[in-house]
Amino acid sequence: MAKKTKHKSAAQRSVTSVSDLRAERAVDAVTPAFVEWCRQTEGGRAEEALEILRPVKRLVAAYFQASPSSEATNFEPGPFGLAVAETISGYDEDDEDGITFAFAAIHVYVEFLGETGAWTGTEENFDAVDELFHMDGEASLPEIVAPTLMEEEELAGLAGTGLARRLERLLLWLGDGRTVTSTGALRLKEIEGAAAAVGVAARGAARNAKREPLPMDDLGDASPEAMVTVNSMNQVPMLVKFWAALEASDLIEIGSTKAWPTPLAEEFLEPGHPGGLEVLRDFMAKFLAVAIYGENDWDPAVTQASMAQTAALYAACTEKPFPVEVLTDPAKLQRLDLDMYAAAILQERMDELAELGLVTLDKVITVPPAVVPAVAAVMQGALTDGPDDADDPWGDPWGAGPLLPGSPARQPDAPKKQPSRKRKNLAPAHILQLKVMLKGSKPPIWRRLLVRSDLTLEQMHRVIQMSFEWLGYHLHEFRVGGWPGTSYGPAGGDDDGFGDPPLDEASVTIGELLTAEKDSITYTYDFGDDWVHAITLEKTLPHDAGVPAVRCTGGRGRGPAEDCGGVWGWATVVEAVNDPAHEEHAEYREWLGMDDGERLDPKAFDKEELNEELVEMY
Repeated sequence: MAKKTKHKSAAQRSVTSVSDLRAERAVDAVTPAFVEWCRQTEGGRAEEALEILRPVKRLVAAYFQASPSSEATNFEPGPFGLAVAETISGYDEDDEDGITFAFAAIHVYVEFLGETGAWTGTEENFDAVDELFHMDGEASLPEIVAPTLMEEEELAGLAGTGLARRLERLLLWLGDGRTVTSTGALRLKEIEGAAAAVGVAARGAARNAKREPLPMDDLGDASPEAMVTVNSMNQVPMLVKFWAALEASDLIEIGSTKAWPTPLAEEFLEPGHPGGLEVLRDFMAKFLAVAIYGENDWDPAVTQASMAQTAALYAACTEKPFPVEVLTDPAKLQRLDLDMYAAAILQERMDELAELGLVTLDKVITVPPAVVPAVAAVMQGALTDGPDDADDPWGDPWGAGPLLPGSPARQPDAPKKQPSRKRKNLAPAHILQLKVMLKGSKPPIWRRLLVRSDLTLEQMHRVIQMSFEWLGYHLHEFRVGGWPGTSYGPAGGDDDGFGDPPLDEASVTIGELLTAEKDSITYTYDFGDDWVHAITLEKTLPHDAGVPAVRCTGGRGRGPAEDCGGVWGWATVVEAVNDPAHEEHAEYREWLGMDDGERLDPKAFDKEELNEELVEMY
């Protein structure tokens, strides 16, 4: 089943937002009339009427986020449907009584508006809003009616988008296949060609190269004179989104070392193939799902921008689209309850879709006729499809794969992604203070990390990779109890030489293995260089919903370069690059991409920079 991003409802917020305050005032204005109506028509007491208005205030607050409105007596059906779904999602999925009461309370409020003449909107909108409560008790958006197009017209419309042109270039570049890391990301040597195909001037760098903003020309394609370097594919957001959408729409298969096109990709590339239109439709919907809902929602601004973008795109497919100024006008942004950061994210997202030809930003925000079915599929799926696993906040957005590549590497004989596994019910997540030490390193290289206890080992692998500046080139494993203790690794991994394959690292959390202070497990990366990390639980802390899921509070030592020969090889590299008389001085400096006069400090560590990257990841 398709997955959706979970948004924090008004019931889940720890602070009162602008929308909450405006909703409180708007509903308070009609409260006396509502109480009197309940007394006369239902024989209810004032206390009961006020209890009914509790979920109504949550609804109105959510509506003010989904629509540039300030009225509690006039609802547009699209944003109203979003607000209903948002309000219901604020209740525990097992709280059937609470969900039923909230849904019924909102319906009673709508009936009050209609019967007393308090409704200030159009009769058409009232009928559409009221219809939401007569669909077998489930809240959903009115269906978007796509324009009637001949298949030739639809194909021409879709093929003419920037998205389709870049997709074609990327698949042609892919050819018979390209090399990937064990996490499914393109290797550094492949990034330049792939990035150019999707309109970005970027190339894989020697390790520790500085990151720079990605340049774009006026047409949205890469500026040829401004090439930047990146340390991994994850630092090229446009490429990451294309890659995730390719995988989700089954246009590529990803093995342990290589990614290659599928027959569906051949259908798309073959001129006039009867299946080409369906392939393009599916890819477009998957790309939109990744672009809108693929980012993590630990940052409230991302959640706000995602919800506002959903509302804007839904409205863009109706007869009442949002004005473009809603993206930049401070007053309208405030009515959407977007702070400056969330507003910037929303503007960037909509500009990106416009660059790809998926929306038009003229006087109003519109969607090209041929693209409406893809937008409708994503919009409807966002509200009607539930997550396969409510305990898995890092799950795929509609099967599109995590935005940052890092899913278990698949082997050629098992190309399809396995269904997500139901994890056992755990105690509420808490924070583990971990010290991760690179064994044998001199001077010592270590990180102190605070992580949520419900992170899987698969996610912990990505955290460690980021923390020590590894690039994911090689295999890895977690091991409990020393040799020959229990090992965990990517699903479908090879055995350990004694006939026992590792257990799936995505099926166990770090909190299940580290339960008491001083508990320790090892993480080994690259079975040639053998970078062995000791992960020790120093203390357990209560979870604070207001802080990131992962952060670093201390550390020492620069992460060693890939493929340098282990801790002893790294010591040799450090000595060579800092000693002009060393026979391999120039060779190692060129290998590391060091500038003239630059000195390598093996003790250097930038905690703030790491935390910025960890926040982007989780």
